[in-house]
Amino acid sequence: MNTQPLNWNLSIDFKSKNNSKHRWRTTHKNIPSKDKLNSKAFFRAQTTPTAPLEDPRKLIKKDEIPVKVISLLWLEQVWQCLVVEYKNDIIIVDAGMEFAANEELWADYIIPDISYLKKNKSKIRWIVVTHWHLDHVWALRDILPELWFPTIYTTPLSIWIIKKTFDDPKKANLVKYKIIDPDYDFLKLWVFGIEFARVNHNIPETMAVSIQTPKWIIFNSADFKVDHTPSIDRPTDLAKIARIWTEWVKLYIWDSLWSQNPGRAKSEKLIWDTLEQQIRDVKWRIVIATFASNIGRVIQIVNSAIKYNKVVFLAWRSLLNNVDICQELWYINVPKWMIRKIDDDINNMPDDRVLILCTWAQWEEFAALTRMSRWEHAQVELKKWDTILMSASTIPWNELAINKMMNDLLAQSVELVTNNEMDVHTSWHGYAEDHKLFLSLTKPQYFLPFFDDMSHRYAHKKLALDLWMSEENILMPLRNWTIIEMYDDVVLMSDKPMKLDTIMIDGKWQWHMSWEYVIKARHIMAQNGIVSLIFKVDTKSQELVWNIQIESRWFVYSSEVKTIHTQIVEYARAKYNENRKKKMEIKDNLKSIKEILWEYITKIIGRVPMIMPMFVYINRDPQTQNWDLPAEEAIVGMTLDEQWYDD
Repeated sequence: MNTQPLNWNLSIDFKSKNNSKHRWRTTHKNIPSKDKLNSKAFFRAQTTPTAPLEDPRKLIKKDEIPVKVISLLWLEQVWQCLVVEYKNDIIIVDAGMEFAANEELWADYIIPDISYLKKNKSKIRWIVVTHWHLDHVWALRDILPELWFPTIYTTPLSIWIIKKTFDDPKKANLVKYKIIDPDYDFLKLWVFGIEFARVNHNIPETMAVSIQTPKWIIFNSADFKVDHTPSIDRPTDLAKIARIWTEWVKLYIWDSLWSQNPGRAKSEKLIWDTLEQQIRDVKWRIVIATFASNIGRVIQIVNSAIKYNKVVFLAWRSLLNNVDICQELWYINVPKWMIRKIDDDINNMPDDRVLILCTWAQWEEFAALTRMSRWEHAQVELKKWDTILMSASTIPWNELAINKMMNDLLAQSVELVTNNEMDVHTSWHGYAEDHKLFLSLTKPQYFLPFFDDMSHRYAHKKLALDLWMSEENILMPLRNWTIIEMYDDVVLMSDKPMKLDTIMIDGKWQWHMSWEYVIKARHIMAQNGIVSLIFKVDTKSQELVWNIQIESRWFVYSSEVKTIHTQIVEYARAKYNENRKKKMEIKDNLKSIKEILWEYITKIIGRVPMIMPMFVYINRDPQTQNWDLPAEEAIVGMTLDEQWYDD
């Protein structure tokens, strides 16, 4: 890989206007004169908040152009795509995806709407990637080609993953990038400057970014935790973060996840010690289930396994890909035959030499551990002396499925170890005390909590209030696509959010959720089923030929399908003939029948399926064709037994 390090030194001018205007250095108007000064008065003056302005927009200078901070995807989810714009310059921080929720039935994932960026692609100067998790980089495979492949600034691990996300190697080769060193590099491109600060997460090379703008500094965290003893990474660079405060952090945009949890998240070193002890002491097969994206944990598990002469069998494609990348970048440096895809050799190896590494917390239906719990795995049949370490937390909304899987595992008499028994997992995100520490170090004038739902963000807001931050300086937009306007003397939420949409990736297609009928149709079919009616119409008289053919799926149970189908067909035939006598065109006739059937079906079964009336013209010749069929066969012809239907 060809890389070009950027080693530009940052020079800090402590006499600059940044420091002279710093709100923490400005003399407080409420402090009494020296002859009246005492400790009580001084403390009261420092802690008494000033009254908020009735109209903060009065602080905007005439014709002042703001720095715009736009949330394409980050306020309501644990994903990030942040846009910073000033005049003719735009930078992007991360471009992640969101796993499709239940309301996006069967969609693959959600990406940011870049319609605004496409209109302004000539302004885009660079993209900064804070770390390689899919919720921060996956959308790049979809949006980079549409934005003319702007240069990406990031670390080796991130750029390697980004290039791997492309299905087409030719497009992957078009990715332009610069490798940065967060300890030394400072980038100055057009009106923006950016400095990096190491933070801890569950993977190495995670960074926070300090964005210098014409309106002071924006400090953005991405994902973070404070770990003074990380397992494979260096500790969070608290010294640099504290120094960045001296340049005046105007707007602090920070990860709010788990801000409601008291204390601090446990160190990865504690988890490493526990896992290594188990790998060393357990004399039978070990199965360790974790996230494929938890690269730090995967690296430490692999290194510990090799240390104690165990062969690591990888049981998921994403794990194989990630471990391969870690080997290429020398995070894992062991003989390749000691790490392999799970195969039949696992049954020919002594139990004390086997370590199986797999995923589980997403409860993928065909994931290795899920299949093992159901006795369905092709190569692995669990034994009663196997030890399974659950080194991950359960994804929200998957609790019931995970609980069932764990019950199925316990039914096989395996040794199941979770975080309740010993320290085998810790959070990747900071807790309340970590958030307080960063707020205290950066002393921002304005604060924007982001990531996840309102409960986390309001907990984060409460922490800032506890640290005496003014409530009017805490921005709490409700939705994505909000525009934050940053002026010299005030930061505001724009009254006019961007008119963007949710973009759904479904197979090879991109759809706008606001107008896409497919998802709406899937909801109807999933809840109430589908009924298809085919009207065979004489080309001349428009009379019905035979009866109406009806088919349904996921509509009613097999015991009642014949009765319900007959009622629907008889009702539809009567309405068709009634409308035909009114000289109604056939298309209008079927549209009318569809509307009437909604009400009729609701009345007889209490649900409304998707109704699909169709017609075909038939040139009837009574002299050569026999149109007489048993009435019953005509009504329910082509109907399948829904309970046992197999496509």
